[in-house]
Amino acid sequence: MAEKALLPELIAEILSRLPVKPLTRFKSVSKSWNSLINSPNFIKLHLSKTLISENYPNLLFSSFSTSISTAPISAIFRFTELHHPLLHFPDFLSVNILGSCNGVVCISSIDGAYVCLYNPTMGTHQFLPVQPSRFPVPNLETIVGFLNDHPKPEEHLFVYGFGYDSVNDDYKLLRILEFFRNSVFVGTEVCLFSLKNNSWKFVDVGGNVYLNCGGVQERNGTLFNECLYFVVQDGEIRPFLRCFNLRTETFSVMELPQFDEKFDEFCVGMGEVGGCLSLFLNYQNVDRGAFYGYRLMRADFWIMKEEAWVKLFSISDMSRIGATLGIIPLVYSKDSQKILLELDGSGFGWYDWKKRSIVRVLIHGLPPDDSHFVTWTYVESLVSLGNRDYISKGKTTIPKKKKTKNDVDRFLSSGFKLKL
Repeated sequence: MAEKALLPELIAEILSRLPVKPLTRFKSVSKSWNSLINSPNFIKLHLSKTLISENYPNLLFSSFSTSISTAPISAIFRFTELHHPLLHFPDFLSVNILGSCNGVVCISSIDGAYVCLYNPTMGTHQFLPVQPSRFPVPNLETIVGFLNDHPKPEEHLFVYGFGYDSVNDDYKLLRILEFFRNSVFVGTEVCLFSLKNNSWKFVDVGGNVYLNCGGVQERNGTLFNECLYFVVQDGEIRPFLRCFNLRTETFSVMELPQFDEKFDEFCVGMGEVGGCLSLFLNYQNVDRGAFYGYRLMRADFWIMKEEAWVKLFSISDMSRIGATLGIIPLVYSKDSQKILLELDGSGFGWYDWKKRSIVRVLIHGLPPDDSHFVTWTYVESLVSLGNRDYISKGKTTIPKKKKTKNDVDRFLSSGFKLKL
């Protein structure tokens, strides 16, 4: 008696539980399997299984150079360099990670000349069209001058946020540009890119609102529940969070948890941890002997629960933790008893808040220099983008920007002055 074939629904359910790499191989099993695995409904089903699974996401790492590296979360982090699309361009100098969502990572060159959506697992990508600005377009010298804190007649501050709008089934990139002339704030420009429409549009923020979403925070927007969160910090106002809803495309305001005002400075390290919006309030005091002039004194960890901030624990013995600048939360351990921390942008550690102890993670495969890095997490997904070949072919829209040899020389000799 011949065996009955499995129902298509059962085949889809079984395959949706497998990792991405085997699924890409299984496309060659038959035309029906290839059609199933490439279908939008299956891609969404597979992604939903991935997001609710107990598997760790992967780490994504950049260190203000041309490279991006990735590593699975395990006992030892073994980073391998990715051959990302921006490496094709001879005038490309440094890569920024702007955000990560559903396995899609948004990356750009340091001057914003090239912006690209990239799936590291599938090896596909799509360049974004150039978005014009009502302010003068910054050049490489302006960007390097801002990073090194050299006063310029014109300065630009770019902050980005990347995420997914499930109602409209659309990936969106928010770009906030703040423009200064002779160190005086001139205005804010907010633009939103829609992958579905492959176009940019301006977002009305009610006039020249001083968002100050970058400043001393260094990181771009934090994605949680299809909203992007930015820290607004100005010496003349109490710091708060500004939230951009990707569905309604509107801004709102959220208060930060109560913070201790007895310290000289503080910065915020944000993330989504355990399905909650989470943050560290990093308190610093002036220390002229420290490398950046400030030293980390205490860090409080807060999570958002039922629209209220709840403090889980506080770290005050920084000598034991091994952090002097700032702490950023990344992910819980599988037993939810520990949390993986990025420490000073130079190391990682699993912190057990009940025992108040930390185990530093061994790292292999990072660049040999001592550059500080920025870490994101991403999941493996089947979400595919327009191009697989990193060498541009056909009519792919790629921004063009020429740089002189003097521009490159100035950039290489200047280096970076980082701020938390």
